[in-house]
Amino acid sequence: MAVKGPPAIVAIILLALCAAHPALADGRADWHDYAWKAVEIETCTAAAGVVTCPLYHQKWDWKRNQWVDIEIAMDLRTGTLQLSQRLTNNDSHDDDYVCVTALVLDAAGLNLLAHHQNWHIDAGQVISKSFTYASPELAKAASVHIGSKQCRKGAGQDDALYARVLAGIQN
Repeated sequence: MAVKGPPAIVAIILLALCAAHPALADGRADWHDYAWKAVEIETCTAAAGVVTCPLYHQKWDWKRNQWVDIEIAMDLRTGTLQLSQRLTNNDSHDDDYVCVTALVLDAAGLNLLAHHQNWHIDAGQVISKSFTYASPELAKAASVHIGSKQCRKGAGQDDALYARVLAGIQN
């Protein structure tokens, strides 16, 4: 390929930069090392404007008896999403940081809502918490992607990414 003139050089440099450092993507592309489950909204149960998705039940450490459970219900009339997150550490000798992320996407794959938590859980502990999120765009939801992983880098892992995702949703 022949490169002629400054505009061609600038174009090549820009392409190389984009390839080396991809822009923040919608969906789960930027969330590395998660065990993901995609749930299409059409597979969820709908009643009286509330869509309830199947339970997410996944290990955060494949070799241990340690579980993440997520329940999601979306009220499409009010644009609110209820998310319940539960970590169960049945290992009596292992404590971990656990990252849990849920992304609600429209049919084009664009983020409508995002949830991210990084919790420390001690051996034998169970932690549960419920969250409420709102979006006027929630009725456009086509899928929910839920992922979890052991956050080996500790507290705060993926928090900066979450902040960037939230900023992208606001714009």
